[in-house]
Amino acid sequence: MHVPRGIPQLPAEVVCASAEGCSYLRALSTIEHIAGFEHTAQAYADAAGLCREQGCWAASTSQPKPPQPEAAEPIPFKAFYRAPRSDAAVPADGAQTLPFVRSDLVDVSSDSDGNYVERRVLKLDSLPQRGDPLGTLYEYWSDLRAAGACRFSNIDTVQLARAEIIGKLHIVDVSNSDPHNFHFELFGYAVPIARYESPCAHPVKIWAESLMRDYNTVRMSAAPRLHRLRCNLGDTSHHYTRLILPFHDKRARVTRLLVAIREEPGNAVQLKTGH
Repeated sequence: MHVPRGIPQLPAEVVCASAEGCSYLRALSTIEHIAGFEHTAQAYADAAGLCREQGCWAASTSQPKPPQPEAAEPIPFKAFYRAPRSDAAVPADGAQTLPFVRSDLVDVSSDSDGNYVERRVLKLDSLPQRGDPLGTLYEYWSDLRAAGACRFSNIDTVQLARAEIIGKLHIVDVSNSDPHNFHFELFGYAVPIARYESPCAHPVKIWAESLMRDYNTVRMSAAPRLHRLRCNLGDTSHHYTRLILPFHDKRARVTRLLVAIREEPGNAVQLKTGH
């Protein structure tokens, strides 16, 4: 199957996950469309459509997905906050979650339904410069900023592909100053969380408020932010690191955010309920 040049071999999670064709190619198409390159966007979309006729072009490079860990016991918020490395927080596959180093930059919120969001601000210079998708992406963004090219139309999707971050990217339209009007133009198909059209639409309100606050902070400050998060949302426990990068319009207003996710051990673990 012919696809646009410059795409590296794909990891297992990018195999076609949509009836409309390859999720990876469709994500590239969306990014090119947002950047204003309609011809390239159409080329990617056409290649993705061929998957329905000729089979997934990435499947031959993919391996079966590993078995999902068994459901974990729900972690009471207070117990988690006091002892984040309790046995209940360890996934059944034996992976150890990464501990937080407590600091004044830790923000914790919870609700009466047992949901909580624990969020810690990290220093951007803590990102590895090599071999890490977030570090590679941040280095690329820094180069764009240094060149005065931090508009979304300056993004090179080949650079995003080389960072191996396609599928773990959100693009958020923040052109409206009201965070309730922010919306996702692209939602990472390989991020293990239900998709919503806007951050405020998530049914767990403390989570929606956390997203809107962080996105709005980057919009107003025009400065990137790095966070590590642990949270219980409904019946799932999450643990990941998130990089938020601002992009400007021609008037130097931040109108779009590129949000990149790196899953940490213990992410997307189903919690046991009914106890």
